[in-house]
Amino acid sequence: MPRFSHLLALLVLPFTVPLPGQAQGLPSTGTWMIVGNLAVPNLTGTWVMVADKSDFGPMPAPKARTDVVDHREPNFTIKRTVTGPDGTPAAVDLKYSVDGKSYTNTTPQGEIKSTLKWDGMVLVVASVVSTPNGDADVTDRFSLSDDGKTMTQLRTIAAQGQEFKQTIVMIKQ
Repeated sequence: MPRFSHLLALLVLPFTVPLPGQAQGLPSTGTWMIVGNLAVPNLTGTWVMVADKSDFGPMPAPKARTDVVDHREPNFTIKRTVTGPDGTPAAVDLKYSVDGKSYTNTTPQGEIKSTLKWDGMVLVVASVVSTPNGDADVTDRFSLSDDGKTMTQLRTIAAQGQEFKQTIVMIKQ
């Protein structure tokens, strides 16, 4: 009988499963995935920016932003739609894998080279963005609220000898 329970654990753990929070030290709600011996949040969903809770630092805030995230560990994709401050819409599809390897996405604004990894229950995306004015280093830290309904993106941008931070708050639809 013990062998059967070990086999069952091996078959079930690689898939997305809700885990009881008190038993695992995790929030009691939300969906979690097991990666190796680490439980990480599943960020899948449609996320809409909450402008009045977000802070874009010295950059103008977009009028709207929606991220449709498909997170099937280790694969991670974002279909992002942004309405700029001037009302101009833009869309981009970003494809990654959370494995520490470099992934390149081409956008209308330029090329983005990124690596993704977990820092506990925070997804860290370290990117180099090629722009006409030179490269910018961008680090995004995505975290999920305990109830699984709010995703916060803490962004640090370093370019041309300057650094600034942004906080983007998104609500799950």
